[in-house]
Amino acid sequence: MTINDLLQYVQDAYAALTGLSMIIVDYDGNPVTKVSNMTELAELVLFVEKKGVASFFCPRELAIDGRQRTTVVPAGHFGLKSIIAPVLVDGRAEYWVWAGVFVEEETKELIGDNAQKWTAAIKQADALPVGAVEAKLNEIEKMAAICGELIGSERRKQKYHEYGQLLKTAVTDHSAVNRMDKLLHELRKMDECLDMALYIEKRQQGWVVAATNGEKAGRLYGKMVDELFPPLSFPEMPLCPSYFQNVALDPRFSFFVRHGIRPKAMIIYPAIYGQKAEGWVIVGSETASSLPAAMKPLGAALVQYEHLLVKCAAADMKMNRHFMRLTMLMEIGRAMHVVQNDEEIVRMMTQFALELAYGDFVCTILYVNGKAVTVHEGAISAEMASCYQEDVLRHYGRSIKQVAKSQVPSLRQVGDKTVMEVPFFVRDGYYGVLAVHLKETDEAKEAEVYMTALVAVGVMMMNSAVQDGSGQTVNVQMLSEQLTSREMDVLELLVQGCSNREISERLFISVHTVKNHITNIFQKIGVNDRSQLIALVYQLSHRRHEGSIIGR
Repeated sequence: MTINDLLQYVQDAYAALTGLSMIIVDYDGNPVTKVSNMTELAELVLFVEKKGVASFFCPRELAIDGRQRTTVVPAGHFGLKSIIAPVLVDGRAEYWVWAGVFVEEETKELIGDNAQKWTAAIKQADALPVGAVEAKLNEIEKMAAICGELIGSERRKQKYHEYGQLLKTAVTDHSAVNRMDKLLHELRKMDECLDMALYIEKRQQGWVVAATNGEKAGRLYGKMVDELFPPLSFPEMPLCPSYFQNVALDPRFSFFVRHGIRPKAMIIYPAIYGQKAEGWVIVGSETASSLPAAMKPLGAALVQYEHLLVKCAAADMKMNRHFMRLTMLMEIGRAMHVVQNDEEIVRMMTQFALELAYGDFVCTILYVNGKAVTVHEGAISAEMASCYQEDVLRHYGRSIKQVAKSQVPSLRQVGDKTVMEVPFFVRDGYYGVLAVHLKETDEAKEAEVYMTALVAVGVMMMNSAVQDGSGQTVNVQMLSEQLTSREMDVLELLVQGCSNREISERLFISVHTVKNHITNIFQKIGVNDRSQLIALVYQLSHRRHEGSIIGR
């Protein structure tokens, strides 16, 4: 049953109870229901004389939109009365019940015979005493209250259905679009009056607007949020949604006013992880002075769900990155075993450290019987590498051998750069330092794990090379002369640690074709596995960049 059917059912019941004709209209006088209990007098008033309900009873034209009480009013002819009752929906008059027509007992004898049709209809109408009119007034008022509750309930039901759809969309839609932009878009669907949504997050320089939705909100993108803003000015602010009204008049929200935005109402949601707010999502309206109460829990659920998804995605990416790096580390170890040459192993350590992308450059210094050999990769010139070599000697002095034996990583400022230094000891007369530039000091712990492992593998392989002098050589010249362009593409991805399926997806070829290319590469170059391939590539890289080794 629709809401209009329900209203009609209630209206029919009260029309029978009161003996009055009834109809419900909207603000423009348009009928919401059909007339119940139509009498001759009501038909004259509503349709014959005025030619329609709207022409006789239009709340807009009669300026009764502010009327909040049930009232007796004139009904189109002297002495005739009707009752008007506002239907309040969430405290606001949106519809009106018209009930009539009746004659008050005290005035029936005073009604003139202006027209025969009126006279006949009026004579048939009952004359109601004051007490009866009051009783009918109370009944119509009850009816209007019931209708208001029905309409409000139906609207809330529809709104909750929309909220449910929002939650369902959030749970089921895992598209690759920017999740925060998607979240802000979905939050604005909670209510049509919302005209802005934004997300602020903590960065090195402070709290910054990192995402926006809404025409005016776009002005705030990338702006620093001042310390007056409530979540920032009150660190003890509870980690739950906070509702604010009269926002534009609150000095704590001057950040918005300064950029031409004057919100009236606003809700701030914390994005929580580990009992700590990692960001704040804000929705607001410049037109509505208040927002629905249901928006607080619904928005909080959406924000928290999306934030956890982001954290899970970041954790997955981190795990995948660790897996890839560990795989590469194992491949590098096998390649080092094939090379069995100290300088080549040092170069492979340096290149792999740079590929981990902790910073702009890597510099490794190997001391061989008092002579320093420096290998560097990335955004560091030979001159800078030489200066760093001298800086290391000055910093560690004669104790460098003892420091190398400890193999304890440390952070050090070299000019304006933060560098992680990992000392290593191979054997008597062979020791050194692997230095990795760190862009973000937050990554120091992770970098320490990988750099220490890399150095340990390199040291183990250099010691192994001394014990087993039989190295394997490969025909380097064949690499550039005998491989096809497609085989070179496959080789490049192999060295990056890609699986056969990943290679097939990147090159848009079948896995079977990838296997054929790999078999051809092995045969043409004269290697047996991927480890030898990686070793070969590092040998080639060494020959192309011989100028980056500084001997002293």
